[in-house]
Amino acid sequence: MKKSFLITALILSLTSQAVLSAELIKSPEDLEEVFNDSFYESPISAPMPKVERIEGSTMPPCKGMPVFKKVRIKLTNKIREKDYKKTLELIEQEKQRQAEMEAKELEELNKELNINYKKEETSESSSKVDAKGKKENKAEVDSEKTLELEGGVKEHVTSNDVTLDADNIDYDDKTMDIIATGSPVLFFPPQNVTIKADKLVYNNVSNVLKAYGKVEVIRDGHSVFGDYLQINLNEENAFMDNIETKASMLTVRARKSEMEDDKIILHNGKMSSEESYILDFHTKMIGGNQFNRMIIDDEERSSITDEVGNTAINIKAKDVIFNAKRDHDVITLKKAQINYGDTKLFTIPSITAHTNKKREFFDANYPEFGSRGKLGMFLGPGFVFDTPLQNGSTLKVMPILNNKSGLGFGGMLKYRSATNYTDFAYGSSADVFILKGKQVFDDRLYMQYGANSYMDEWWFGPRMPKYTAELIYHDRGVIPSTIGDGLDLNFRHRFGFGYMQNNDINRHGENIQPADVGTIRTRYMAEISQSLFNYEDREKLRSLNLALVMQGSAALYGTGDTQFVGRIGPRVHTQYKYWMQDIGFFATAYQDGTPMQMYDMYRYGHANVYLREALRLNKYVTVAWSGTLTLTGDSPNGEMFQENSFILALGPDDFKVNIGYDWVRRQTYFAFVMAMDTKGSSLEFDRMEIKNPDRIAKSNQEDVELKVYDVENNPSDKKIQKKMMYAEVIDIEDPNKEQI
Repeated sequence: MKKSFLITALILSLTSQAVLSAELIKSPEDLEEVFNDSFYESPISAPMPKVERIEGSTMPPCKGMPVFKKVRIKLTNKIREKDYKKTLELIEQEKQRQAEMEAKELEELNKELNINYKKEETSESSSKVDAKGKKENKAEVDSEKTLELEGGVKEHVTSNDVTLDADNIDYDDKTMDIIATGSPVLFFPPQNVTIKADKLVYNNVSNVLKAYGKVEVIRDGHSVFGDYLQINLNEENAFMDNIETKASMLTVRARKSEMEDDKIILHNGKMSSEESYILDFHTKMIGGNQFNRMIIDDEERSSITDEVGNTAINIKAKDVIFNAKRDHDVITLKKAQINYGDTKLFTIPSITAHTNKKREFFDANYPEFGSRGKLGMFLGPGFVFDTPLQNGSTLKVMPILNNKSGLGFGGMLKYRSATNYTDFAYGSSADVFILKGKQVFDDRLYMQYGANSYMDEWWFGPRMPKYTAELIYHDRGVIPSTIGDGLDLNFRHRFGFGYMQNNDINRHGENIQPADVGTIRTRYMAEISQSLFNYEDREKLRSLNLALVMQGSAALYGTGDTQFVGRIGPRVHTQYKYWMQDIGFFATAYQDGTPMQMYDMYRYGHANVYLREALRLNKYVTVAWSGTLTLTGDSPNGEMFQENSFILALGPDDFKVNIGYDWVRRQTYFAFVMAMDTKGSSLEFDRMEIKNPDRIAKSNQEDVELKVYDVENNPSDKKIQKKMMYAEVIDIEDPNKEQI
């Protein structure tokens, strides 16, 4: 057996890995960010994994392992290891010094007590004795290098040896079969594979192994069951009948399986989930389900699951192809029929999804449509290709039709990896190129770049430069219960340094002369939010949260100009029945000397109020609106509304389709949010082919983790025991003695 052909259990367990959701909306600040993020990226589906908070910060760690983060962790580990070794040396020196002092004290004490004192052997004499002992025991030590069985029979283990354990082993002279019965167990050490069955038959001539009855194949703790197994050790292939295995939350059954040449084929099978597990998916542009903070009565909830909690969505596919490449896992469904209960919804001729080995993102060859500010509406099919640029990265190519000032043609390229996304597009209708991307360097460090696209300017709102590239450090933290139980103080700050080119088009209607200015900008922004009051009654569907918010920004430009903005005000989150709202007011002082007024001037005036409204009309329809109004009439364009957008959410609570429009930036929006329980879901297939099964979910990328050295609990740091070299007499008082 040169190859590991008995790996079905391992393969089926790895294919069942689930992708979890990004964080839910938990604060008014998060709800505000949703509206800021919702309208300014193309509708690109990308499930985001749920991640744990890192110590010392509430920023979620980034996906993947960027080069900067890897280098930082390696350097930190090296410094920690060096300090740890130095600390151990100091501890050892202190232990030796302490031992010498205690030995000296004991020696002097024994002399004072006039007790015969015998000095301990020096280390030099001890080493001689040890050396002598080693010579005397050399033959004994050498003999231990050879493993001997009972009876003096020596065992020589090679990589090709197998172990057979059975109650009965017979040999048929005619057929030259070795027949093992009585709970036979066959173990292959090189592959770490164990085969159990009612009967095992091995033919020495054909080099074929057959297993009958209750067959079980075990590898790395994963079991595959069947009725019959046949392995041809010469041709290195195998097949199994009535296969069944359970891995993670999936149960896989198939009438027949074949294994040969780095390929596994299952026939007439079904993958099903019998356990409850929530899969939360959303398109990348949505940033989360903005309605999740709403309190909903259990009786008013809607779901795509049935009365007993099983999902009613099932898939029947003619062919399923799973190709495990070096850096990618690619899944293809052909002639896939999507059913809701007994009702057929639609059929997909073919769809292929690409992901990296850690399932940190995916992209698929589905068509997309959406809207960009300068590109206008666009629609086109998608074709995904794997790239070698970053581990598991993909490139999606889309020829598109766009409509800005008439119908036009163009194309879009979308690059994805665990640490980068880049969108590039051109449309002839507007005759414009657009670019938007983000490269993550570390958990709190990234670069955003773009051209003719709305960029993230935090609480300034999304802004469109002609082009830009900016390095950003962004962090946040929380101090719990600062002024009372549950009244937390949240702090966020952001530092950015980059080059920007002023926009050449006035998109907000300000009375500003165009200025072709490009310069460096250094800016620091911060926000402090102190919760003042919290109230929640889930039974009556009521809640109230009051907070005081302070925000500040200071920018220095390469031209020598400066910009300072500071604002403070209350923020209120309320819910009454199924009407939820966030209202905030800011009183602002600013000195705006930006040389790029069309890009990053402050547009909200000295006093503004923002509103976020959400109303659940019924189980399947929710509407939301977001707006920012200038109250002092000193906005650059003289208009009251500086932000004005809405979202319409359709569907049950665990599967929403969101449609929206931004009147200020003239952009449409489309996305979906799904939080489906996998219990009862299934995928039936006529044929499933798994290529290169030993590569599934196995990444060539090196993983590094921060090391923690515990000096206090060092196992080698044993407390020195004092040697009793004299007798001590202790007067034990009688507890019943009469006290005077």
